[in-house]
Amino acid sequence: MKEKDLVELWNDKRRQIISAQMPSVIALAVITVVAMMGYFDGASMYAISFAAVFLVSVGSLSVLNQFAVIREAASIVNDLKALDNLSGVARDIASSGSYLRYTQVLMALFSLALLVALALLVL
Repeated sequence: MKEKDLVELWNDKRRQIISAQMPSVIALAVITVVAMMGYFDGASMYAISFAAVFLVSVGSLSVLNQFAVIREAASIVNDLKALDNLSGVARDIASSGSYLRYTQVLMALFSLALLVALALLVL
């Protein structure tokens, strides 16, 4: 592939990561507002469990999607590293491999922290 094609793919992967975050952010926001307004106060344990399972499911699917996109972005980084005479933008993207790994680790840690916090709130 040419540099231009790889940079366009990189930008597409960045858009996909952002898009993958939206369902879990919306679900978290809605459930947080519902909880803050007190709608869970008189709710059955089934309703609370459903909300928790829903949130974990949506979040898990979003994280898995983001991991797949990061894996594909890492391939783009490797392909760019193999090319000669890169532009400044392409050089910056080619040097983003460690950033992708750090992003993956932080996403995993943040997801686990949210899962633990949710479990503590539900129990």
